[in-house]
Amino acid sequence: MATIEKIEKDILRAKEKIAELQKKIRSLETQKVEEENLQIVRLVKAVNIGNKELTALLKAYSTGKFELPEEYKAELQEDAEHEKQA
Repeated sequence: MATIEKIEKDILRAKEKIAELQKKIRSLETQKVEEENLQIVRLVKAVNIGNKELTALLKAYSTGKFELPEEYKAELQEDAEHEKQA
């Protein structure tokens, strides 16, 4: 009997740790999204582009009417490869 109770306590502790870690993961994921959003805002502000111009540029890019220069495409591909390796 003592062994079963010990196992049950261990299970309970493990579940509590899992819940804590899941909460921490959610918090870290939220922080990551916030940092990504801040990075985007900083980039937009750094190029000093207005809302209408940015909207038009993004629409043109998303519809394929505007393409990145080859040097930037290569840079993006390198970044993607580094992310896969990490």
